Amino acid sequence: MPGIFGLIRKAGDSREANEALIGRMAARLSHNDLYVSRTHAEDWFALGNIGLPVTGEERFAVDSGRRTACAFSGYIYGWRGVESDLDRPTPDKASRIMNIYEKHGGALPEKIDGSFNIALFDLRSREAFICNEKLGHRHLYYFEDDQVFLFSSEIKALMAYERFSRELDWDAVADYFNYGYMLGDKTLFRKVRVLKGGHIISIKGGKIHFTRYWDYRYGELSRQSLPELIEEADAIYRDDIRRKTAGAKNVIIPLSGGLDSRFITGHAVAAGIEPHSFTHGRKGCSDHWIASQVAGTLGIANYHFVEIDPQWLIDYSERFVYLAEGMTESSPAILIGISGRYGLPPLDTVFLNGIFGGPTNFGAAYYNARDAVAGLPMEEKVRRIINYIGSVPSDNYYKIFAPEIMNRFKGRFETSIAEELQDLSAVSELFCNQMDVFIIKNRLVRYIDHVDCNRFLWHDHFALASDRLNDFYVRLPHELKPSRLFLKEYLKAKFPALAHIPYQVTGVDLYSTPSKFKSDWKKRIKRLKYLAERVSRGRLRFYDRDAYIHYDQWYRAHREIRDFYEGILLDDRTLRRGYFNRPYLELLLKRERTGGDSYYAVCHMATFELFNRIFIDSK
Repeated sequence: MPGIFGLIRKAGDSREANEALIGRMAARLSHNDLYVSRTHAEDWFALGNIGLPVTGEERFAVDSGRRTACAFSGYIYGWRGVESDLDRPTPDKASRIMNIYEKHGGALPEKIDGSFNIALFDLRSREAFICNEKLGHRHLYYFEDDQVFLFSSEIKALMAYERFSRELDWDAVADYFNYGYMLGDKTLFRKVRVLKGGHIISIKGGKIHFTRYWDYRYGELSRQSLPELIEEADAIYRDDIRRKTAGAKNVIIPLSGGLDSRFITGHAVAAGIEPHSFTHGRKGCSDHWIASQVAGTLGIANYHFVEIDPQWLIDYSERFVYLAEGMTESSPAILIGISGRYGLPPLDTVFLNGIFGGPTNFGAAYYNARDAVAGLPMEEKVRRIINYIGSVPSDNYYKIFAPEIMNRFKGRFETSIAEELQDLSAVSELFCNQMDVFIIKNRLVRYIDHVDCNRFLWHDHFALASDRLNDFYVRLPHELKPSRLFLKEYLKAKFPALAHIPYQVTGVDLYSTPSKFKSDWKKRIKRLKYLAERVSRGRLRFYDRDAYIHYDQWYRAHREIRDFYEGILLDDRTLRRGYFNRPYLELLLKRERTGGDSYYAVCHMATFELFNRIFIDSK
């Protein structure tokens, strides 16, 4: 994503070298014609900022009087816990950051209400201070060797350094193929890490220090009644949406058949905003049927349906891999095609993104009531995490890889999860809270954040994630979290008309009890359709009305899509790497052609090969 970038030279002074390197870093991040970039170099550091400009807002500043340089990326909505002279609104936000740092030092990130990365350089003491927001949604990567420390919002900028190491991190590769994303702070490059949320990097005299200034801590739960909790959450969110849309000429809100999007849209309309709402999918899908009812109930004039073109998988896959830097498979490339149909000016438009729901917006928990226990052994914790994220891949899946790689991947499946859980014991003694934080830090921050390619195209605000919403969720009683109970009661209390519209997951409104018979029947029908596709060797294709994506069916219906993926995977260039076992790979591709459900495995492998071509092979 666009953001801040820079370097610290550990030894030796070379302003010319730093200017050249920061220029190359900026060039690698200039992949959108609308981006504006600023850089500054001294003999021991260089700093840059790039992204869509925010009209009238200072996001980069060099104060010659104080001999201080500052840049930030993301969005700052206000200040907290500071003196009255520092609390007033201002467009000169980079200068305000300098003022707060001058008075409060390392407490700076806790004085800011927003989603951000910040870098400050003191030119007199030759010290640097880099920090991110608590939740870590604005990614910041770093690389270090004996000569420099580099940081950037995108890894591709780090690769501008002539001594950058392209060595793969095979533990990260194992995560990618085991779960679909990396856990912890790993990236596909062994010497590149992502800064975890709530951290500070302090640099002085060439020495790098990492400090965690915040982490999840579950303490005493709220004793308020349900109506009181609803009122508190409502006040928080009304203020949140006002801050995140301030000054926007246009507001985009994707609208689906789920609860999160109607929650956001309902609040936007209540705040006097006239949003542009878009539903995407296949004609006749339930998302469109339900979302159109929401739009009609709210009186939204600018409501549109974007039909997904399967061709977008071919058109935008390489672009998506370039933007996401191989952190997840490339099927979300269709989102680039969808965004291209919105037809609004990016510089004047706020995109309210609702994909960061769940615990970060008090809407759901990633656990069941039985998980609210203490003292579980590590093996049981790992087992329960696996039950949530999916079963251990089959031996047939692992056989697709060369034997030594297969054994490494299998050996890392449980180990990587256990390593992450070790760091969460201080969060809470209850496993339910540890599990929630595990999913937030990994599935949301490491996976969903990379699915969200909209942040490269729009002023992308996380509509369901903020410090205050997160603090509210931490205090919310356990029994109100599973099955989206609190959010359902909230909608019934504050948006009863929206609560009367069916929820796609259950097929009924929030005042009705889903039929177990209908639910079981739908599962049986889905299974029968799959078997029919298998028996017909892919000649029959059934499109699930409750889904907006149909990758397996698209793969079989469009020869050009098959040729795209198989052309990548069976190419000599791919096979010479020695990663894949060709006979089993060919069996997988045959299975997918003849009615299988292996698209995601195919896509993971093709994405990894594209990553190698874009980031490993090219210099």
